[in-house]
Amino acid sequence: MRFSLYILFFLGWMQCLQAAAPVSLSHLRCEMLLNPEGIDVSRPRLSWEIIANGRNVLQQAYEVQVASTQEKLLAGQADLWNSGKVAAGASIHIPYQGKVLPSRQRCYWRVRVWTTAGASAWSDVNKWSMGLLRSSDWKARWIGIDTSFAWDSAHAKFSRLSARYYRKSFNIAQPVKHATVYIAGPGLYELYVNGQRTGSAVLSQSPTDYRKSVRYNTYDVTTAVQQGENVIGAVLGNGRYFTMRQQYKPHKINTFGYPRLLLQLELEYADGKRETVISDGSWKLTADGPIRSNNEYDGEDYDANKEMPGWNNRSFKDNSWLHAAVVPAPQGILSAQMNEPMRIVKRLTPLSVKEKAPGVYIVDMGQNMVGWLQIKVKGKKGQQVTLRFAETLKNDTALYVDNLRDAKATDTYTLNGKEEETWSPSFVYHGFRYAEISGYPGKLEKAALEGQVISDDLANTGAFETSDPTINSIYKNAYWGILGNYKGMPVDCPQRNERMPWLGDRTTGAYGESFLFDNAKLYAKWLDDIEQAQTAAGAIPDVAPAYWNYYSDNMTWPGTYLMIAEMLYHQYGDLQPIVKHYASMKRWMEYMKTKYLVDGIMTKDKYGDWCVPPESKQLIHSKDSSRMTEGALLSTAYYYRYLTMMSRFATLLHEQKDAAAFSATADTIKAAFNQRFFHTNYYGNNTVTANLLPLSFDMVPAAARKQVFAHIVDSTMLKYGGHISTGVVGTQWLMRGLTAQGRPDVAYLIAADRDYPGWGYMVANGATTIWELWNGNTANPAMNSHNHVMLLGDLLIWLYEDLAGIKSDGPAFRQLEMKPSLVPGMDAVRASFHSMYGMVRSSWRKEVNTFTWKLTIPVNTVATIYVPAPAVSHVQEGGRPVSANKDITFLRMEGDKAVFKIGSGDYEFTSDLQLPWKKGIIEDEYIFMDAPFPESHAATIAETPDGLIAAWFGGTKERNPDVGIWVSRQEGGKWTTPVEVANGIMSDTLRVACWNPVLYQVPGGELQLYYKTGTRVATWVGWMSTSHDGGRSWSAAKALPEGFLGPVKNKPVLLDNGTLLCPSSTEGSGWKVHFEATTDNGKTWKKIGPINDGKTFNAIQPSILKHGKGKLQILCRSKEGAVVQSWSEDNGLTWSPLTAAELPNNNSGTDAVTLRDGRQLIVYNHVKTPKGKSKGARTPLNIAISDDGIHWSAALILEDSPVSQYSYPSVIQTADGYIHVVYTWRRQRIRHVKIDPRMLETKPVKNEQWP
Repeated sequence: MRFSLYILFFLGWMQCLQAAAPVSLSHLRCEMLLNPEGIDVSRPRLSWEIIANGRNVLQQAYEVQVASTQEKLLAGQADLWNSGKVAAGASIHIPYQGKVLPSRQRCYWRVRVWTTAGASAWSDVNKWSMGLLRSSDWKARWIGIDTSFAWDSAHAKFSRLSARYYRKSFNIAQPVKHATVYIAGPGLYELYVNGQRTGSAVLSQSPTDYRKSVRYNTYDVTTAVQQGENVIGAVLGNGRYFTMRQQYKPHKINTFGYPRLLLQLELEYADGKRETVISDGSWKLTADGPIRSNNEYDGEDYDANKEMPGWNNRSFKDNSWLHAAVVPAPQGILSAQMNEPMRIVKRLTPLSVKEKAPGVYIVDMGQNMVGWLQIKVKGKKGQQVTLRFAETLKNDTALYVDNLRDAKATDTYTLNGKEEETWSPSFVYHGFRYAEISGYPGKLEKAALEGQVISDDLANTGAFETSDPTINSIYKNAYWGILGNYKGMPVDCPQRNERMPWLGDRTTGAYGESFLFDNAKLYAKWLDDIEQAQTAAGAIPDVAPAYWNYYSDNMTWPGTYLMIAEMLYHQYGDLQPIVKHYASMKRWMEYMKTKYLVDGIMTKDKYGDWCVPPESKQLIHSKDSSRMTEGALLSTAYYYRYLTMMSRFATLLHEQKDAAAFSATADTIKAAFNQRFFHTNYYGNNTVTANLLPLSFDMVPAAARKQVFAHIVDSTMLKYGGHISTGVVGTQWLMRGLTAQGRPDVAYLIAADRDYPGWGYMVANGATTIWELWNGNTANPAMNSHNHVMLLGDLLIWLYEDLAGIKSDGPAFRQLEMKPSLVPGMDAVRASFHSMYGMVRSSWRKEVNTFTWKLTIPVNTVATIYVPAPAVSHVQEGGRPVSANKDITFLRMEGDKAVFKIGSGDYEFTSDLQLPWKKGIIEDEYIFMDAPFPESHAATIAETPDGLIAAWFGGTKERNPDVGIWVSRQEGGKWTTPVEVANGIMSDTLRVACWNPVLYQVPGGELQLYYKTGTRVATWVGWMSTSHDGGRSWSAAKALPEGFLGPVKNKPVLLDNGTLLCPSSTEGSGWKVHFEATTDNGKTWKKIGPINDGKTFNAIQPSILKHGKGKLQILCRSKEGAVVQSWSEDNGLTWSPLTAAELPNNNSGTDAVTLRDGRQLIVYNHVKTPKGKSKGARTPLNIAISDDGIHWSAALILEDSPVSQYSYPSVIQTADGYIHVVYTWRRQRIRHVKIDPRMLETKPVKNEQWP
């Protein structure tokens, strides 16, 4: 999709131009939050971004003012803090240093800065307020009722507990200056004041281990209250407090009791007096409301006949309600929620609604999403609509729910029979693409449904798009998966009976996610959850908050604790998590050392390299021991890694003694690790993960690094065919590890390949999120979530840091290292990232031999950039030599990159790449970027009097009945939108696939389109359609005579005697070449051949070359590993026996053309089919030239990416002398290349070897 994040890139691009002044300020934040209410940080940190025109702008000084009222602040009376002018460049995390801030204090602040480009005016006024900082500030009592009711089934395994409704009436006698609510309502709550919903948050508040911590929220409700009678109301759902499975595996599953409420409304009157309304025994309560049950796994039941109109407003009679009881407080400590709340962040319209059985509808949202359906319905009182949810369908007719385990994932709505009713749940969410809706009165239309996506309301920080549609789809899938699994904590999945915050899923995942979402506060909160789950002995669980008791003692899952803290410092410059958690981290390290370290080896592991791709698509876990990495190797490598991290943490905290101790222990562990696991030039049992971890952690002896890395590449390319072979642990380092060692092309191959296993395989099989398993479409449903982000590993980090070149070289992107990897097959990358200092942008494109790179560097930062170029003299910026630009400092040449230092501003660099085997290419483009068909193949090209025209077959997949013939014309240098001009509709009930179109322009006459239809090659029927207007319109297709196919793949050739000779072939009992000839443009036909028996050589899809005086040559695809040729001396009437030409063949199509200068040109894959294989790789795609059709010279490499395939070329020479080639680009697009034959430089091909 052109994805909503794509807009972010362009909106931000013009930000500097929109500044009203040379220097201005934006994005003011307090504790990285926008105008937060009720924080409990005694000395909050302030941050801002600077916008300035020009380049190399740095902050030199700042002044912050904080006042108790906005009026005082604007009058210059900073009664809480005036920093004065501080000579410093720091603009993030500036600690408040004013008066001690008491509970409830309102703070209004502004900032101004002095920069190298001048001073700013004062910023706009921002604010924050303090929460209740002392336990004595809380006057409210916890209230609730610790029992269930007759309609509940509270303590069954599938617990059903109705929502609790609370209300309190109170009077206000005078005007209110401020009204503030402090509320905690575990599990979940909705708050109302005088009938109005407070705020837009849903599923509040953030979940915690309620034995350790309970979060409260603060709301300013000044505008909601009024003089006279007021009512405050709340609804409490169960959430994780009254957990989803009661009386079931109590040793594993923790539950906390019945929901309860703590609420304190503080009123400040205009005359300065204060009054407090608190939750206590005077409140009224009922559970006999419309929400009859709410269970995160099982769904929500709502009976509209139980609605209580006006219950949360004045004049409601609550005589039948119970008095709320004062109940024991949760064990956890009350603290302010400092991470963003959940909200409805997107709204989706269904893709389709289909009635699969009478009264039963299947809804397809078109996207695996997380949230709920809002439904509009009108019917009779008591009618019940049931909504069931699933991620996939079974046989395209019913929900596939096996992978939900025992989660019911079902909502019900009982109508009250009044006017049109609109409903959505309040206290549950579902992970689904599909919904089954039954019991709906009348006909269900799309307009009656809206998918409401629920997630933590985090700012989108990144946008990313490339020239590769598969990578774009993977990125989109990752976005939706991450979005859906943010639930006040990062959960593993949103659909089955789990939804747990597994630590190992986010070890590096959080780092990659930070490029897409501002997840700093969420993950800082999660570190608190992890610390609170630590045992007194020091153990850290695998799940935190510890809703499940999983304390398995391993390094890879609990170590996420350290990795997240490092990420928050690296990406956001936030040192506080390291400060706060250092002691707990140190205690965990000591716990693991004391309990499991033996002779320098960490002996305890639990999960291994979890979820390596299994050898069978039906397995969940591999049974092949050669794919599995020894647990002790994993745990010891990670122990070493964490020791080096702890040493760095200690240094940051000025704990030098600790730093030295951690470093010394790390040296000991490295030595023991190498002694135990290193075998001359590989580690362990030589898996990719076994070699990758020590290489990534700098544990490999310097002399052995190349050999160890060679094993990684050899295993990936030879043993696993260029596919991923690592599990969750190894994948966290894979893409960066390959790139750091100089093989980003292998990383790209792994990322973009659409065969099993890989992220591209998920895309190719219809995934719209990331699967839990590499084989999620075939594996056992016992563990087969279709929305799981753990397999992303370091992919997102690689996309931003290595492909786009947006990487922080130190905390928070104050210094950037921008070094994009130009991988073969990737033509363009466009990305942006909103850092703590502002927007970073990187947009690069390769066009033939030119590299163009647009950059934006935020104010108050600097960047070291690496421009691909053979020398600095080949680099320009803004259209002039870079040496003439005083804003840019040349540092050095580093290999094939010119290295520069630049400051803030917008830049456009260009360089001459001088790529090998590209000379002669004039244009290189896709005919289309987006199309209504997911796959395309077998292109053909012709020149008409009006210009170029191309055709191909496109549809869901080759052989599928929806595959048709599509056409695009070149007009004004641009290709028109593809149009389907032929299909395989045979009757009202039968449609078959179309195949292999061939275009031919009759000189001075019509444009002909030949194509085939059939379910398979053996059933092909040949067809011809014609156009008299250059391909804008077409005649009805006519079938060719029985037994005639027309040109099977490659263009016909008009002979000197007026015969149109069509090269053709069949694939029945042996592959055989024949020709079909016409002298009247297709009115009548005769057949020549077959010319071979299909035994010595299996050859098909010939191209015809002309050598003059009736001498012809054909070049064919073959099964024998070589391009096969035959010769005719009589204009094709008779042919010599087939022989192998000098060029290899991979059993894939070729095409050739005779140039006007008499040379012969072939487009082909210079790949020989490996012995024992039926086909070779369809990459690279090459062009060779010959003077005599016998001896060939290498001329061009059109494609050399390891990502396959580039195939089935078609080539012509147009009247202006240029050569035009079209070909299949990975079955996803059709590519067009224009070549000047005069510029080609050639070298002889010898022994089938490309020179």
